Amino acid sequence: QVSNLDIESGLLSENSCDSERGAMAGNATRESVSKNALVIAREAAGRFAQHKEICKKFVRSFEIGRENQPDFKFGRRKYKALLQRAANHHLETIFVDLNDVEAFLSQEIQDPDPLLLESLQVPKVQLQQSIELMMVDIEENALRYMKYFYEACDAELPERDANFNPQSSALARDAVHQWRERQLAQQSGGQPPAAAIPVRLKNNFDVRFKPRDAAKVLKMRELSAGKVGALVKLDCIVARVSQVKPKVEVVTYHCEVCGAEIFQSVESERYTPPKECPSQRCRDNKQAGKLRHNIRTCKFVKYQEMRVQEMSSHVPVGGVPRSINVVLSGDLTRTVLPGDAITVTGVYTPYQLPWFLARANGTEQQMYIDAHSVTKHKSGYNDKDQDAQATMRKVGEAWQKGNLYENCAKSIAPEIFGHLDVKKALLLVLIGAFKKQMSDGMKIRGDIHCLMMGDPGVAKSQLLKQVVNIAPRSVYTTGKGSSGVGLTASVVRDPMTSEVSLEGGALVLADMGICCIDEFDKMEEGDRTAIHEVMEQQSVSIAKAGITTTLNTRTTVLAAANPLYGRYNPYKSPVENIDLPAALLSRFDLLFLLLDTVDNDKDRQLAIHVCKVHSNYDKQEKRVVDDKLGDDTQAGSDDSDVLNLGFRPFDASFMRTYIRKAKSYEPMIDDQLQKSIVDAYVSMRDDEKRGDIDSRKSYTTPRTLLAILRLSQAHARARFSEKVEQQDFDEAMRLLKASKESVELSAPAKRGANPLDLVYDIISDLSRRDSVQAADGWVDMAHIVSMAGHKALSREMVVEAIENWESLSVLCQNLERTMVKFIVPPA
Repeated sequence: QVSNLDIESGLLSENSCDSERGAMAGNATRESVSKNALVIAREAAGRFAQHKEICKKFVRSFEIGRENQPDFKFGRRKYKALLQRAANHHLETIFVDLNDVEAFLSQEIQDPDPLLLESLQVPKVQLQQSIELMMVDIEENALRYMKYFYEACDAELPERDANFNPQSSALARDAVHQWRERQLAQQSGGQPPAAAIPVRLKNNFDVRFKPRDAAKVLKMRELSAGKVGALVKLDCIVARVSQVKPKVEVVTYHCEVCGAEIFQSVESERYTPPKECPSQRCRDNKQAGKLRHNIRTCKFVKYQEMRVQEMSSHVPVGGVPRSINVVLSGDLTRTVLPGDAITVTGVYTPYQLPWFLARANGTEQQMYIDAHSVTKHKSGYNDKDQDAQATMRKVGEAWQKGNLYENCAKSIAPEIFGHLDVKKALLLVLIGAFKKQMSDGMKIRGDIHCLMMGDPGVAKSQLLKQVVNIAPRSVYTTGKGSSGVGLTASVVRDPMTSEVSLEGGALVLADMGICCIDEFDKMEEGDRTAIHEVMEQQSVSIAKAGITTTLNTRTTVLAAANPLYGRYNPYKSPVENIDLPAALLSRFDLLFLLLDTVDNDKDRQLAIHVCKVHSNYDKQEKRVVDDKLGDDTQAGSDDSDVLNLGFRPFDASFMRTYIRKAKSYEPMIDDQLQKSIVDAYVSMRDDEKRGDIDSRKSYTTPRTLLAILRLSQAHARARFSEKVEQQDFDEAMRLLKASKESVELSAPAKRGANPLDLVYDIISDLSRRDSVQAADGWVDMAHIVSMAGHKALSREMVVEAIENWESLSVLCQNLERTMVKFIVPPA
C-alpha cells in the first residue's frame, strides 16, 4: 500500500516541476522577445545612414505634379521653394508631407540613384529594402527623422532674394549673428572655432510632419507602449488651453574670464546650466571661468500646452473620458480654443523629469503629445476651409436657381416634419445681424436670441442638436446639469504652477458662437440670473478670489423649455404656462410656443413622413455619399428627394459656407423703410394700450423694436443684399407675428376675429393722424395693406373688406382705388 503522504509529496513535486518549467518557459519567452527587439533595433540603426542621405535627396529634388502651379525660381521643386520662403522670413514651419515622402520612396524603390549607391557603398537590393522600410521607420521613430529632415533643410537653405520680408525681426537677428561671427573669429585667431553655432540658433524655421491620408486615426484608449516615440493621429476635444509662453531652445553664456560664448541646446523640459566655462582657453589656463547668462542672444520659441479629451463617442458605456496633454509650439499656438473638436497628429513622448520628481513618481511615467499638425473638424466662419472654393461655387449655383432661403430653412433637420417658421427663425439665428459699436463706445448686439417652449415630443431638442451640428462654434448644455458658475466662469488652481486662474464656462466657450440650453425651465432661478447680463451686454463680469475682470460672451442663446405643468394647459394664461420672469423673456427676440394639437390631416402627414425616414433614409444616405465621391453638381436634383422637399437637403458643410457668405454682408436700413418700421412698432404698442391684446400675453418692449431690426437685417443677409428692403421687414414681422400668435393660441376668439372689424379699426386709427386729416381724410391703400399684414391679413382680404364696407355706405374710394375715406368720420 502507498500512503497518502507519499501521494501528496508526489503531487507536490510534480506541481513544483510544472511551475519551474513554466518559469523557465516564461524567462525564455522574455529573453527571446528582448533579443528580437534588440535585433530589430540594430537593423533599424543600420539603416539610419542610408535614410539620412535619402532625406537630403528628397528635400533637394522632390517635384510636385503637373496639376500644381510651379514656382518661378525653383519650378516644381516643392521643398526648395518652401525653403526660399523660409529664408525670406515668410514662413515659420516647413511641413514635410508624408504623402510626398511615400510617393518619392515608391519611385526610388523602382530606380535607386546610382550616386547614392556609390556614396553609401551598399548593394542595390539592400538599399531597396532599406527604402521600403523607411516610411514605417519615420512613423515609428519620428523625433530622429525630424532631426534628419531639419539637417537636410539647413544644408539646402538658399540665400535671401529680393522677396525678403523686411517687417520681420530678421534684421536684429542678423546683427547679433554678425557680432557672434566676429567674436568667434577673434577668439580662434583665424583658425576654425572649436564650438560651432547650433543650427537652431542660425535658422528661423521649424520642420514638422504632415500625416499621410491613409494613416489610421486612433482613439485615445488605443495608445500603448508600442506607440512611444511614434507619430500618432488622434480625434479629440480641446478641454483647456494654457497661455502662450516663451520656451528656450538654445541658451547662450558669456565667460567673464576668456570672453568665449558658450551654447547649450535644450531638448527636454528642463536643463542644468554649466557651472564652469568649457572653452579650450580656460582649460589651458586651468581656470574655472564664471559664466554669465545672456538673455538677448538666446533662442526662444512660442510654447503652449492644451489638455485634450477623447470624443464622447469613443467612451465605452460606464467609462470616464480620458485626457492627455498636448504641447503646441511655433505657429501652431493660438490655433484652437476650448470646445473645438480636432484631429491632432504628433509624437507620443514621455516627460523627462528631474531625478527628484522621477523618484517621487516611482515607476509611473507621464506622457504627452508633441503636436505636429492640428486639423479642426468644423471650420469657423472666418477660417479658410480646404475645399471652401468648391463649396462656395455650389452656394453660388444654388443662389442662381433661387429660393435659397426657403431651401436652407428646410435643410435644417429635414427629417423633422413641419415647423417651417421655426426652422426659418433658426436659420436667421445662425446668420444673425451685425454688431454695431457707436463712437462713444456703446455696443448694440447683433445676436438673435430665441426660446422654444412647447409640449413634450415636438422635436425641440432635435432642432437644438441640428443647430449645434451646423454652427462651427457651439456648446450644448442642459438646465438641470448647469450651474451659474458652469455657465459663466469658475476659479481654478493650476496643479502644476499653483496659480489661480479663471476657467470659462459654457457661455464663455461659445463666444462668437451659439449656446444651446435644453430644459431651460428646469434651471435654478439663481443660476438663470447669470444669463441676463450675457444676453444683452454680451459680457460676464467676474469678481472672485481677488480676480476682477470682464469676459467676452458674444453668444447667441438658443433655449428650449417645457411649460410649467409639463404640457400646455389651455385653461391657464400663457404667462402662467411659461412661468419665466419678464426681464428674461424680453431679452428673447423670438418666443415660439409649439403645441401638440390634434389634427387628423396633420397627424396623417406626420406619420407618413416618419415612415419614409425609417424606410428610405439609408438609401438616400448611400446615394449622397456616392455623389460626394463623384462630381456633386446635382445639389438640387429630385432623384434623392426621399422626404418630398422638392430638392435634396444641403449638408452641414454647405450650410456653414452659406452662412459664412451671408455674414460678410452688412445691410443698412433703407430710409423709405423707416416710416413703416416706426408705424408697425407704434401700432403694436397702441394695440396693447387699448387692450386689443391682453397685456399679460404680450411683451412688446423697446427691445422688440431692436428685434425687428435684427431679424430684417438677418433676412437681408440671407438674400446676400447690402440693403434692408420691404420684403425683409415683411418677413421679420411675419415671423414675429407667428411667434406672437403661437403664444396667444390659447385664445380661440382671436383666430376667429372678423377681418371686417380689423380693417375698420386700422382705417379708423390711420384717419385720426394729422397727416391724413390734412389730406381731407384720405388714407393710402398701400398703407392699409401694410398695417393689415402685421395682423396676418392678405391684400385680397383687405380689398374684400373695404368693398363690403363700401356697399354699406361706410367707406368710399377714389377712381383709381388707391385711397380710402370714411363717408362720415368716426367719433
